[in-house]
Amino acid sequence: MYDTYSQLLVPIINRLKSFLEDDMNIAVINDESKIIDSEHITLKENTVLIGTGGSVQLIITMGFDDEVLDKLVEEFCYGEIYEDEELVEIQDSVACEVSNTVIGNAIKNPIDDSIINITPPILIHEAKSLAKYKNSMILETKISTVNGDIQLTVIGPKDVFSDKLNLKEL
Repeated sequence: MYDTYSQLLVPIINRLKSFLEDDMNIAVINDESKIIDSEHITLKENTVLIGTGGSVQLIITMGFDDEVLDKLVEEFCYGEIYEDEELVEIQDSVACEVSNTVIGNAIKNPIDDSIINITPPILIHEAKSLAKYKNSMILETKISTVNGDIQLTVIGPKDVFSDKLNLKEL
């Protein structure tokens, strides 16, 4: 099943890195993936949640440090400056758009030829953590940029991810 893992998560990681560097002019410094051996994950303040349905059922979150979200807003808005409530609304919209674009472009179905459905992005401001469900595991990738970090997490059934999972091979 290692192939299933690499076919699911690696394209999302690669698309996120290329989106940041090529489309948003944000240099990626490093990425680090690990299995979270816990019942829950701690979320960043600016976290977007997207679920997938069909033969690949996952919960995917993408959390943004304030500085990297500010840089994304600047790039999306071509340097235009916004303030207060309007800025918060634009930040929320940009976080959702980035998550939806990256995941929508990158997710593939390694299990069968059926379509993978994705939910509309949901921005989570108040939640501090997300608990996993029984017989699932959490994979986390931290993408470090010159403007801060992005936390990408995938929660899915253990049978999608192998015991032999070697994250060094990513």
